[in-house]
Amino acid sequence: MAVLQGLSGAHAILLATHLCATGNVAALPHLQAKFPAHLPLERVLRIILTFLPESAEPSSYTPVLQVLVDGRPAETGVTGIDTTSVKDLSAAVVRKRVRKIRLLPLQYPGDEDSQDPSDLLTKFLIHRAHRIDLETALQPLVLDLLLPFYQRSEVLRTWLISSLLPLLRLNYEYYPSQDDTFSLDILESMDNSIAINVLLSMTGATKSSMDLVRNLRGLVGAWMYGSNRSKRRRLNEAMQETSIVVPQDEAQPKTPSAVGWQQVNEWLLARSLVDHESAVNAFVNWDGPEDVDLGGYSEEKGSLSDDELQDLRRRYGQTGLAVVYANSDPSPPALDGSVRVLARIADLLKLEEHSFLSPDNSEFPSVNFDPVPISSASRVSLLQNALLVASNPLTRPSASSISFLSGICLSLRILNELGHPMPCRAAANICILNNQETQLLELRSVVASVVRQARSSHDWSKIRQQLLWLRDWQADHTENTSDRPAYHGIFWRVPQDVVEAEILKALLEAREYHLAVSIYIVSGSTLSSTQVEVAVKEAIFTAYDNASNGNRTRGGMKRAYDILQAFQPHFSDSASFKQIQALISATHALSFYSLTLQHGVPFQPVSIRVHPDPLSLIEKVLDQNPKSYTKLDDLLAIGRNLVLAGVSHSPSDEDVSPFLAPPSQEDAAITAERRIMSLAISSALSSNDFGTAYSYILTRLTPPSLLPTSSPLTNPTSPKDDITWRAVYNAGRYRAPATSATPNNQTQITHLSQRMELLSLALVLAPTPDPLPEILGAWRRCDEELAALRARESEEEDIWDTKADNLTSTTLPGGFGPTDSEQDAFETRQHQARRARAHASQNRLHHEEAPMGLFEVARGAALALQKNAFPLRSAAAASSSTAKTNTHDNDDHSVPSSSHLRSGSSMSNDGPDGEGRVRKRDVVSNMVTDGLVSGIGWVLGAQPVNR
Repeated sequence: MAVLQGLSGAHAILLATHLCATGNVAALPHLQAKFPAHLPLERVLRIILTFLPESAEPSSYTPVLQVLVDGRPAETGVTGIDTTSVKDLSAAVVRKRVRKIRLLPLQYPGDEDSQDPSDLLTKFLIHRAHRIDLETALQPLVLDLLLPFYQRSEVLRTWLISSLLPLLRLNYEYYPSQDDTFSLDILESMDNSIAINVLLSMTGATKSSMDLVRNLRGLVGAWMYGSNRSKRRRLNEAMQETSIVVPQDEAQPKTPSAVGWQQVNEWLLARSLVDHESAVNAFVNWDGPEDVDLGGYSEEKGSLSDDELQDLRRRYGQTGLAVVYANSDPSPPALDGSVRVLARIADLLKLEEHSFLSPDNSEFPSVNFDPVPISSASRVSLLQNALLVASNPLTRPSASSISFLSGICLSLRILNELGHPMPCRAAANICILNNQETQLLELRSVVASVVRQARSSHDWSKIRQQLLWLRDWQADHTENTSDRPAYHGIFWRVPQDVVEAEILKALLEAREYHLAVSIYIVSGSTLSSTQVEVAVKEAIFTAYDNASNGNRTRGGMKRAYDILQAFQPHFSDSASFKQIQALISATHALSFYSLTLQHGVPFQPVSIRVHPDPLSLIEKVLDQNPKSYTKLDDLLAIGRNLVLAGVSHSPSDEDVSPFLAPPSQEDAAITAERRIMSLAISSALSSNDFGTAYSYILTRLTPPSLLPTSSPLTNPTSPKDDITWRAVYNAGRYRAPATSATPNNQTQITHLSQRMELLSLALVLAPTPDPLPEILGAWRRCDEELAALRARESEEEDIWDTKADNLTSTTLPGGFGPTDSEQDAFETRQHQARRARAHASQNRLHHEEAPMGLFEVARGAALALQKNAFPLRSAAAASSSTAKTNTHDNDDHSVPSSSHLRSGSSMSNDGPDGEGRVRKRDVVSNMVTDGLVSGIGWVLGAQPVNR
């Protein structure tokens, strides 16, 4: 070309820089063709890279690049190269300016993807792309630059797809409204972990549930296409060296692409913990690492082999199972999402025949799987950082793991219906790791949740089927499942009969009595009659213990009573049900009394069962309810029922030798009756109602041998009875409280006579001779008071008679006074009677003041008993006693023996035919007399007379 003649090589270099700076790059091929030695391809590319403005349209110079790279001859139509800028410059000036030119290198700093030195165009284009992005941030210009050349180089194609394409989609297509845009330098400075987190976290800026799927396909999928780039590997290795090393299993992926996709899996698992719905949508709508959008720039999905693709599919499926296990939200929507994920993974891995989540399956399918792999799981297997370990038997996709997780998901559905939601991880932990006791506790918690739901529309037949299915995951429960493989059901360690017993108790608590009888008694089930009885008994006691009122028509007591009424006809011979019946009867009777325990705690039915001595509650009833002692029959019925219920306890029972046989129920009932009567007598005395106490003793505590008819007690008093005699003795010691009114002598005499009669009875009932002196002392004091009262009564009678005798005839209208002889005879008789009484008093005083032994005490007590303890008998024999007194000397006051007393008593009551009626008081007198003589003699070691 004539215009280029006369120019040196230095002029050509300086002209090339001028053409690039002015944007007239079309003449560069001609210039390069004229000076090939001074303008080689690399230098021309560097001049373009250095001096061509980055804002220039790529379409203006990409054809020039193609001509330069291909080495084709320049077009002949290009003429008129403007050389005015350099032709007038001297050679020295040109050389000096050329030496000052600093050209940019073709390879972008830090980018070593193109190792081929001859691949000058790829280096130029990548460096030019970075320059355009840095200077203009117009990334579409970069795409226009690369489109004519990306098919020439695999490196350039990879760089376009893995770096430029995610950047264009991120800044211009997916999130164009973002204030901050990403640059090539920023994106390429990230390792896989950071880039994946950034690209996928952009999902949180929008509300669309499909954004995550789009980002996985278009951003992460394109980014992962360049995982094998040397720069990416270098960044990943540097990041791993500075990060905390987490131990991995031997199956950890080795290729960079597999490692990157594993990081995507970890991100999805972590995202499911905070946004479960988006993670579910990702698994449902994204097919994994093979489902990527490369923008049509490549038909290949990466440089992975078939084995590597299979491993990526398996790890993606394992991530889906891990998301299901890691879901902590037990709500129905979250559970439905987990079910969708599991079904999707089973379909992707061609394991759908092992999933039981299809709508075509029955409501209670039989879940069968190989328990051996599942049994190797441990608590560590359920931790979040172990869910993605390839060797984890729970999440590693297989027929067993899919079947097992399907059973868990179906169980969670049923638990939600039963009102007991549970996370998947907790259900798996119960099924795999818990022992029988823990599983039973959880089962009871589930049953309690069902019962707490106050819905009358519950279909308890279906609920029973659901609970049985939760145990073994089997549709048929009519056969024994003890020989079935392990790991069937959440509560598989709990025996089926125990599950049935818990269901029975739930039916009873829900008041489904007829259904319970129909299932477990009429129709028959795996429970035996003994097991049904035990379960019903536990249900009754549960309702009983939770009752706050003892009335059997209210609350828990009503429930316990209704359960008993429903099942007792079917267990007519059950001793347990009879005891429960007695317990409920006693509790119901106690509810009609006001009863408060210690510290102001109101009485509750459970107090009877936990009280060490329930009979003591009757004592509290008597103390807290005035006049309650008058309802003795009611109290005795309560005591008998407590004995029948097997909860009664006497404090003296602890003193019984362990070598002796325990008392029979009949003896326990008699002891309880005596104890209650003793308490009632004490309560009556505390209320100053001596008459009621006296009546109770005579009619209920007197032994049958002393009564003309039988006593209400079923058995006579035991010789070892330590309750009855104390009650009688306490009543005999009772003293009426002092009143302001003047007491009536006759009333006092009657009261003392009754007391002495009770003390006499206490002598008979005393089980040992130890209390005899105490009883005799009390009896003697009563006798002294009685003698004093009678003496005072006799004096009052004498005063009254004297006053009447001294009345003159004038004071009595119509009266005629006695004659003098009659008056003298009357005064003589009175004087003799006074002398006799005075003499008797002196003799009695003499005897009392003299030292007395126990024999004299006994004889005196016997004589006093004959005279005073039974006034009716003494009155009946008064005439014979008076006759004997007149025929003997006044100083003869010997006391008849006990045999004389008995014979006199019999003779005085004989009728004309010699077979008179034996009165109660005479029998008591005879027994007391014999008891005094023999008992005191036994104390002293004396032998009876007949020996």
